[in-house]
Amino acid sequence: MSGNAVFEKVYGIIESEKILALKTQAEHIGKALNEDHSIDIAVLGEFKVGKSSFINSFIGKDVLPTGVIPVTSVITRIGKGDREEALVRYFSGNMESVKIEDIDLFVNESENPDNVKQVEYVDIKLPQSDFFNGLHIVDTPGLGSFWKHNTETTRQWFGRVGVAIVAISAERPLSEDEISLIKEIEEETPEVVILLTKTDLFNHDEIEKIESFIRSSLKSELKREFRIFRYSLRKNTSEFKQTIIRSLIEPLNSEFDRKRDAILNHKTNSLRKHCIAYLDIARISSLHSDGERAELKKVIFDRKINQNFVAREMALVLSDELNGIREKVMNILISEEGKIIDRLTDKFSKDYKKWNGNLYKRTRTFEDWMKRELSSELIRIADAHKKEFEDIVKDAAEHFGFFTTSFRNSLKEKIEKVLQIEMPVEEPDIHFEGLKNPDIRVSWTFESHIDLLWFLFPMPVFGRMFGRFFKKQIPREVEINIYRLTSGINALISKAVRDIKEQSQKYISGELETIENILIKTTSKTEYYESLIEELRD
Repeated sequence: MSGNAVFEKVYGIIESEKILALKTQAEHIGKALNEDHSIDIAVLGEFKVGKSSFINSFIGKDVLPTGVIPVTSVITRIGKGDREEALVRYFSGNMESVKIEDIDLFVNESENPDNVKQVEYVDIKLPQSDFFNGLHIVDTPGLGSFWKHNTETTRQWFGRVGVAIVAISAERPLSEDEISLIKEIEEETPEVVILLTKTDLFNHDEIEKIESFIRSSLKSELKREFRIFRYSLRKNTSEFKQTIIRSLIEPLNSEFDRKRDAILNHKTNSLRKHCIAYLDIARISSLHSDGERAELKKVIFDRKINQNFVAREMALVLSDELNGIREKVMNILISEEGKIIDRLTDKFSKDYKKWNGNLYKRTRTFEDWMKRELSSELIRIADAHKKEFEDIVKDAAEHFGFFTTSFRNSLKEKIEKVLQIEMPVEEPDIHFEGLKNPDIRVSWTFESHIDLLWFLFPMPVFGRMFGRFFKKQIPREVEINIYRLTSGINALISKAVRDIKEQSQKYISGELETIENILIKTTSKTEYYESLIEELRD
């Protein structure tokens, strides 16, 4: 049976038997199978490891936006085409062709915040890319960025990834999140390699030690070896590029059909094994009479294993996590208030000496100065404390993750105790999806109409007096705008916590509905399930 036939068979069973826990995984594989005859080589990794810069360098053309802040918010694929163009594909199914230099309008976070334009992905076609025959290099939003990344966008592409290049910066090699990413993508693709970026920052011996650390850590955590490719934009770039082409790209091109079949078979086989495990639960359940199954359902879905209990507990966890967020944010930001006032006061004293004009003009200058300088200060402290804000969200994710894992283990134990069969374990994907950059716009609160009488106050006489008057407004403006920033960050964190709660509840609901669908069959179907299992095992 071909890979496509196996998938169609497995997907048909998931649909007919309502195995909701596997539906998302199956849909991702279906997209990969039905996509044009190609292999996606996805460059994955955390924000600021140099994914977009690597791709631009590798293809020899600056087509992807790069920057010191999170830029990419939409999946971007680069492949071979008859002419140079970019095809913007929308979730609605519509598509439009745009100039490559205009893709910023669709993939750049600042031009398309929160993907308000509903772009599914952008296909870039380059006729001069000889090593792209049948292949796509895929740029993905960075994982682990605090200010703005689209983790969910990247994870939803995992099912379509044929080869994964996990970019890790030599500056901070191998975090726990990167190990988790590699472990997660392993389920989706048989080919995972490591790209060690920014190698020019270290000498040869240091890079050797960094590589050795990565190899030993991955071997210890994941029990297997991974190929590591080095890369730098400043040193030995051509040599590194040729190594990747020779060792990774050319084998994919020369054995394209076999490699693509192996990738799809890997994905389908993973889905097939999970499906068999759920069918085995259905088979054991079908050995009991209708009355016995009803009793089994009562035993399994006790007072702590049901939707109502989960909803109540989730609401309590959410309430507990939301309580006190504003106070935590305020305590973090308020600690900077005195320092900001001192810095602005000192700078004002220097800058005011250079101001000219009458009272009206100086008042407008002060307003503009205050907005500009205070905005800069607020952006700086928000960035300086980003890890503390991030930790608030991560604590919530751990709390919901603990609840979800505990629930899954309880359900698993019930299934094993009642049906004497091991329940398949689908790891809950409870992750921090990121916060968008808080909207830092200083709102002016200082109001005085005395400047309308500017003609009464000659500045050579009253200039210093009004300088002191302006300086006294600084503390009040700082305090008010710190409170505004607190509200903005509190709203973003609270939204992220609610999103995590929804992820947890969706996962649990899928598991409950899947098991319930298995137990509510009204007639014995033992032979039917045995034949399905045997067919899938073959």
